[in-house]
Amino acid sequence: MQNIKFLLLLVVLAVFSIAVGACGSSNGDESVSDSAVDPEIGAVQMTLPDGVFTADDVAAAGWKKSKELSPETLPGATSVWYGFYQQRDVEVRVYESQGEAISLGQDLADTATGRRKPSSMIDSGAITNAQTNTRTSYLAYAVVGNLILLCEVKIEDCQSLLDGIGQ
Repeated sequence: MQNIKFLLLLVVLAVFSIAVGACGSSNGDESVSDSAVDPEIGAVQMTLPDGVFTADDVAAAGWKKSKELSPETLPGATSVWYGFYQQRDVEVRVYESQGEAISLGQDLADTATGRRKPSSMIDSGAITNAQTNTRTSYLAYAVVGNLILLCEVKIEDCQSLLDGIGQ
């Protein structure tokens, strides 16, 4: 009887330890839900909150516009463009305002850049990669006025482009 109580106590402690360990995980994989942003990734750069820009404004700052993509799977986007800046892929998503870019486009940009785990809808293909049709991934993005700019590798690669918009 003593051994059974001891084993039961060990099982309870093991389950408790596993539960506490899972809640305290810091690598982001076990404790991040499908809609949560990875806490280990820094904040998204947001500038020019009152600015309203077009893809042509981004081109005037040095971006090479290559191809217009369908905004069909990006709710609220008025246009989506793929192009290049300093030999890096850059996608420009245009919204009516910065508020709409944030409320309608930021979750998808988080997912496209790996900042957010994809939802099961995206995993199942219900939302295809019509966000890009060209690239399968970007690693960084910024919100500049009403634009979301997705950068191929890191935001620093696009910083002079971001700074040149609206000047």
